[in-house]
Amino acid sequence: MDEALFSLAAKASGAVAFAIDLETARFSGRIGELGLLKPDYALDDIIAMLAPGDREDFTSALVAGDIDLRVRLVGEEGAVRYLRFIGSRIENGSVSGLVLPAGRFSVDARDQLDRETRISDAVEGGEILAHYQPIIALETGALAGFEALARWDRPGVGIIGPDDFLSLADDMDLLGEIGDRVREMAARDLAAWRQTAAHAPLFMAANASVGELLADGFADRLIAAISKAGLRAGTYKLEIAETEIMREPDRAAAVITQLKAAGIQIALDDFGTGYSSLSRLDQFSFDTVKIDRYFVRAMATSASATKVVESVLQLAKHYGMTVVAEGIESAETAEQLAAMGCDYGQGFRYAGAVAPELAAEIVRSGLTGRIKPAMG
Repeated sequence: MDEALFSLAAKASGAVAFAIDLETARFSGRIGELGLLKPDYALDDIIAMLAPGDREDFTSALVAGDIDLRVRLVGEEGAVRYLRFIGSRIENGSVSGLVLPAGRFSVDARDQLDRETRISDAVEGGEILAHYQPIIALETGALAGFEALARWDRPGVGIIGPDDFLSLADDMDLLGEIGDRVREMAARDLAAWRQTAAHAPLFMAANASVGELLADGFADRLIAAISKAGLRAGTYKLEIAETEIMREPDRAAAVITQLKAAGIQIALDDFGTGYSSLSRLDQFSFDTVKIDRYFVRAMATSASATKVVESVLQLAKHYGMTVVAEGIESAETAEQLAAMGCDYGQGFRYAGAVAPELAAEIVRSGLTGRIKPAMG
């Protein structure tokens, strides 16, 4: 069906016809119901009116030449509309079809779109940064390394924690981009800090989901970032949660083998919270096991939790792994874990995630009453 016939069909049905080529988007019919004020727009302007999470799908559909897609569009008066674009490529190379309503718009929808726009702009604008939680050598109380954690430094608001934006970022397929940025920043910052504490065996740990781990090019990008930073083998650890890695253990094992061959250590995060990985420890050759904070915090009141921690320590030592205890909140817990042979600890007893500038200061001078400076 050509453009003229689509326009006739639109008038007959009360819908809106569209014709889109590489540069322009033309609409005919009751365009005001779409929140449009004119029939002709630059294609980039129409794409900018779409919700950030819909833009890539819309563009891909246009390239493919067949489109049947539900999107959210912000009209020029600011209202959100749920629309359905249906069309196909015609002889002149443009994609033509109809725009139909596909649901009601609401205040909640507008709020959701605002959140999507803000997080999309934050990623593009470099507002997502790495902050660093210190990891302490329990035997000495000295700084041993850091775990890099994503934070949003939102102008006019301040630092926003991951619980308030990572889930939405995941829905928008931005998690990989955020993760790559945090892991790269972590490598660069560690390299800089090691210049000021050249004899200290500082390490950096950063997280990845199994989805990120198995994404095309993940290992190559991480290896390149670490190599560019000039970090030596064994100073960078990639943490993968137990429940995550057991989703696709065989595929994950292949990527882990590639990372380990490049000198990147692998840590099993949140151990004890998922299905048993005991039979998989040999397959993955983890370098480090992190005991979940639940068991560490429960040690103060639960003998069974203490037994779990003791068992993990024994198992890890059997396989030649180091152990990090998360969630340490008191000096007593730190002392108990050290006496049990736990290598490292992190938690609010020492510090939460801190900005890079404070992390650099902790490397040099420690944190009075909590952390000794990095030791050579």
